Amino acid sequence: MENLLLSFNVVAPLLVYMLVGALLRKTGVMDESALRKANSIIFYVTLPLMCYRAVAASDIGAMLETPYLLYMTVGIVVFYALAAWIVPLACKDDRRRGVLILGVFRSNDAIFGLAVAAALLGEENLGLMSIAISLCVPLYNLFSVVAMERYRGEKVHFGKVLLRIIINPIMLGCIAGFLVNLLSVDLPLALQKPIDGLASITSPLAFLLLGGTISFSAVRKNRLAITIVSLLRLLVIPVAVVGTFLLLGFRGEYIVVALIIFGAPVAMVTYNMALAMQADDELAGTLVATTSVLSIFTMFLFIYFLKQLAVI
Repeated sequence: MENLLLSFNVVAPLLVYMLVGALLRKTGVMDESALRKANSIIFYVTLPLMCYRAVAASDIGAMLETPYLLYMTVGIVVFYALAAWIVPLACKDDRRRGVLILGVFRSNDAIFGLAVAAALLGEENLGLMSIAISLCVPLYNLFSVVAMERYRGEKVHFGKVLLRIIINPIMLGCIAGFLVNLLSVDLPLALQKPIDGLASITSPLAFLLLGGTISFSAVRKNRLAITIVSLLRLLVIPVAVVGTFLLLGFRGEYIVVALIIFGAPVAMVTYNMALAMQADDELAGTLVATTSVLSIFTMFLFIYFLKQLAVI
């Protein structure tokens, strides 16, 4: 019963935030355009600061003593390769191929992931999660651009891809955190306090905005793609990854991070990239919306069963 309550207490607040966001949109307090623009506050300000704060305070040396991050890298590469191989065989529409590849291999590890990790581990224990994200962001960005550009019919320019990776706000926040950590810099209270304050609003604000931007109008039209991607993204992949890490001997925080990185819903950036690259943005938005809602329940079940097994 205790583990059931703990699992519920982790995911229930996220669902409440999403319902509040949906209510704000329904009552006209904020329209869809305003909600989407407000996401920029998270992407450019609060989320990078949240990553910075976690990396700056983490024990980086201890985390690098295990091959854990190497295994995470291998996992991302493998699932991208499988998606890039299988999706074109099953789908003949180039406008949908890139979207489906991103839907399968790229998770909403930053916004959704950090919120769940903070609830499970505490905001003061997000070092490993933030370092894992700093590893995932460049890999996800690289493979995402390659996948989308490939089916856009244009040549992939790796110089532009590299630049996008370097100037990504989340990457910049993680890099700043690494520098402060390695140089043992203590920021003055006048800077540290606003950083802490802005970082702490990331999770509730992100899920509030997510709830407000979700639309299910295209679900019926794309139900087959949604069903397959949801099963892979929310069940098959996390089961395979968590099972593998358990067999490799990892427990506790390592399993939590692996579950979240590989079991989070489809990344929000999938919709933004589809819109910008003339792909099927309707499919992309629907995948983000449905997996975001479903992930609340799948994450609850994973947390409960892993707690019952006493591995987290």
